[in-house]
Amino acid sequence: MGKVRIQMAPEIEFKMELEVPDVDIDTRDYDVQQHKKEVYAEFERRLNAAFPEGYRMHTFEFGLDTGWHEELAGD
Repeated sequence: MGKVRIQMAPEIEFKMELEVPDVDIDTRDYDVQQHKKEVYAEFERRLNAAFPEGYRMHTFEFGLDTGWHEELAGD
C-alpha cells in the first residue's frame, strides 16, 4: 500500500479547550482574541503532534465557541 498526500479544505472548525488568564464564560470575543499568542502556541503544539509530517496554515482565526456544532459533544 502506497502513501498518498491529503489536503484538507480550509473551512474546518477545530474545537479546543484552553486555560486563558482573565477569561471566563462572560468574556467578550474581542478580549479572548487579545490572547492570540497563547492560543496559537497551543494550537500549533497540537497540530505538530497530529501531523508530524508537517502542515501549512495560510490563515488563523479564532474566537469564542458559539456551539455551532454541538453534535460533536458526544464524540
